[in-house]
Amino acid sequence: MMASQATKFPVMVTQRLRLRQFEPKDDKGLHACLGNQELVQYWDFAPCRNIQETRGWVRALAKGAQPETAIAWAVVDIKTDECIGMVNYHHREAYSRKLEIGYILRAEYHGQGLMTEAVRKIMTHCIVELKTRRIAAIIHPDNAPSIRLATRLDFALEGGPLRDYWRVGDRFISPMVYSFIAS
Repeated sequence: MMASQATKFPVMVTQRLRLRQFEPKDDKGLHACLGNQELVQYWDFAPCRNIQETRGWVRALAKGAQPETAIAWAVVDIKTDECIGMVNYHHREAYSRKLEIGYILRAEYHGQGLMTEAVRKIMTHCIVELKTRRIAAIIHPDNAPSIRLATRLDFALEGGPLRDYWRVGDRFISPMVYSFIAS
């Protein structure tokens, strides 16, 4: 019984969102994010070329929680259960009490404070449940909306650019490091 409880996917609810495990029905909502060149231009991979490619991501993300290293949540509208984005933590190092976060939201939902709501909830989970002290966000210097979100959540610019840190196709991206330190 203890092992199944330890691997149970952590579902969270905010005022307008549910953060839950990915399901096959999330393919169209996630494709509106991962298939959108404008939205993924600052990520470390090229946009998904078609819905089948996104379905591969959904299958991989739906496999469940691996809390020792990474978890990705489907960000869904609490009223419709429609996937509108994703938030995750990755590169977790439990001993050092640190991890990185990432997030993406469908374009038509921008400017409503939804990702602030989702990321704040994940940060609280990471700090309280995982005893995380340091949360980092690796952000391209041209990604103004992501920088605004991070600074709104009290992340501080720590350094960078990390020269040629991400490879996307034939080009390299040099992002900045923002961090939040829990007290």
